Amino acid sequence: MSSEKIMVVEDEWVVADQLCRDLKDLGYTVCSTASTGDEAIRKAEADSPDLILMDIVLKGKMNGIEAAGRIASQFNIPVIYLTAHTNQEYIERAKQTNPFGYLVKPYNQKELYATIEMALHKHRVDQEIKDYLDRLTRCYTGIMKAFSGAIELRGPYAPGHHQRVAYFAHAIAKEMGLPDFSVEGLWLAAHVYDISLVNMPVEILLDAGQLTGHSLTLYRNYPQLSYDILKEVNFLWPIADIALQHREYYDGSGFPRGIKGADILIEARIMAVAHALEELTSRRAYRNAVPLKQALDEIKAHRGSLYDPDVVDACLRLFREKGYVSIEGGQK
Repeated sequence: MSSEKIMVVEDEWVVADQLCRDLKDLGYTVCSTASTGDEAIRKAEADSPDLILMDIVLKGKMNGIEAAGRIASQFNIPVIYLTAHTNQEYIERAKQTNPFGYLVKPYNQKELYATIEMALHKHRVDQEIKDYLDRLTRCYTGIMKAFSGAIELRGPYAPGHHQRVAYFAHAIAKEMGLPDFSVEGLWLAAHVYDISLVNMPVEILLDAGQLTGHSLTLYRNYPQLSYDILKEVNFLWPIADIALQHREYYDGSGFPRGIKGADILIEARIMAVAHALEELTSRRAYRNAVPLKQALDEIKAHRGSLYDPDVVDACLRLFREKGYVSIEGGQK
């Protein structure tokens, strides 16, 4: 028999009482009951049930669909709707919360048991997949940090360059409201966007800000070379394309392909500003670092030309209005 904890959310006490008895007969533990959406959310946080059986029509202002959506997003608890409502409107609204089942009253114990067991199994599998992807992401991050460390050993970057770019890019992307998945990909891309520099002659790297002629042409090809390396890896994110486009400018004057505006990935447009900010505020072999205020002023001066206006505005808000502190201050 199962020993999972189940919460019952039902505003008719007779139905709730019968449901609790059925669950106990099936070997489950009823950890709590609720009759309103607000109460369900409070008890879900307090009791951490393994699964919730949720009626759709509840007492109070919040219905079961809204309560289930909040519970799923805040506490990652699977929800099964147990309701007498079968019309299309309810079903379509319920689907938006990604429930683990939809059981119609009146139910029988066999249906109830099968629905609960399938929901619990699916949730366990989903969690295993999420844990695997988390481990995979950590693996990606570790490998990419190793590559970025190798690049920094050769110059022209100071130690921690890629990490600082990653923090800037991450913060700007969050400020702009990019989805968490895209933000994660941008964080990873920041560690390898210039991976091809490991093969660049050291003298070119050390004079990167003062190159001309053939040396400049060779240097400006590094995003393409980075793309050629990274495209062979089947990333979950467009990391190779971010690397290819991060030196493209909003007005089309960048390199290596001269694309512009919305044709540049938003992640690459963010990377361009993060890269510029780190470049300006860190010391290089060919120049000293500039104060943060001066760096922000310079980036603002190129708003709409070199850099996407929305990205620049987000960057300025972070530092000038919200007091963002970079990696040196311990924030991400």
